[in-house]
Amino acid sequence: MYYLDPQSLDYILFFLAVVSIIFFAAFWITTIISLIGAKCVLYRKSDLISYDESLSGVSVIKPLMGVDPLLEENLESHFTMKYPNFELLFCVPDDQDPAITLVQRLQEKYPNVDTQLFIGGKEGIINPMVFNMAPAYENAKYPNIWISTSRIKASSDIILDLACKLKKPNVGLVHQMPFVTDQKGFAATLEKVYFGCALPRYYIALNQLNQACCTGMSYMFKKSVVDEVKGLVHYGKYLAEDFFLTHAIHDKGYKLVISAFPAQQNVAGPTVKAFKNRMVRWIRLRINMMPIVSGLAEPLCDVIILSLHSSWAFYHFLGFNPYYFFIGHVILNCVLDYINLRNIQCGPLLFSKFQFIYVWFFREILSTWTFIEAFIQPRTITWGARTYQVRLGGHTTLMRDETKKCKS
Repeated sequence: MYYLDPQSLDYILFFLAVVSIIFFAAFWITTIISLIGAKCVLYRKSDLISYDESLSGVSVIKPLMGVDPLLEENLESHFTMKYPNFELLFCVPDDQDPAITLVQRLQEKYPNVDTQLFIGGKEGIINPMVFNMAPAYENAKYPNIWISTSRIKASSDIILDLACKLKKPNVGLVHQMPFVTDQKGFAATLEKVYFGCALPRYYIALNQLNQACCTGMSYMFKKSVVDEVKGLVHYGKYLAEDFFLTHAIHDKGYKLVISAFPAQQNVAGPTVKAFKNRMVRWIRLRINMMPIVSGLAEPLCDVIILSLHSSWAFYHFLGFNPYYFFIGHVILNCVLDYINLRNIQCGPLLFSKFQFIYVWFFREILSTWTFIEAFIQPRTITWGARTYQVRLGGHTTLMRDETKKCKS
């Protein structure tokens, strides 16, 4: 049996402590940039100009599948936008989708709004959302395209902000940071805490550092730029089409700009289970796209895990009491996350500070569990009624499709 001699063990512990300090420093650099960025970037209307004909027209693509209690509210918010030239392109996967009736009702209610309804997608595309959107993308008549998923609630300020920022010639895409509308209940508070605390730590910071970090919930791009990088359909072979599309645009030398307005996901009846499953799916996607970053750096930078190993590292180097360091580090993160959440909310919260604290701790502990669950079957991703296998590099194959069984 092999035993380490004391000197070798010292070298190993020294190396581990240095790695811990590096993660600690990176975490705090991004946290500080995020706090400053939230104050300096969000809800700033300095780029907005008047509603005039100099603004490029926008084709708004709305991929739909099924109906939830707030879908009508979300869709109607797009019909009531004030913008010089825009069209709404609704996409459903088949002629049995219940969203068709809702869209037709809104078309009758707002006859002056330019709309089209596309039924059926483009065969040969793995990603169900790109499959759904492909016909609308190919028939869009305006130079700017806004992909706005069914959860998103729109406004005139949002479309104007996206279009104004996209007007600059070196900007290829403008995106909204994911956030959520105000809903009551534990699960709704959990979503608010995640999208207002954990996600912005890196989302805002990476965008301030001019890195490609976008999600596909709500983003506007120049169609000519996306056609330069092989077009939207090309990225339908990936489940995370937004990741590969935005990186391709960034690699072409175009800027990716964050909107002043966070994306308002408006979903009825959120649950803890649905939230957890969503996080597991996202982690598995990231592990297969960025195995080192998401498989190692992300879990080690979770607040609880980071506090544990950095308290040991500071004790190893400086003799700090690890128990006091751990408690102080966790409390400081909780306070700063609350400050950042208030900046991103830009208004009163529906829950008290006490409710925030216990939901914050629950989310941080749940985060560790979601990483463990994601690592158990990292290549298998369930999205709705479909199950996919994702290989390293993001290439995807469909393993099982329960929707076909339901229809048969």
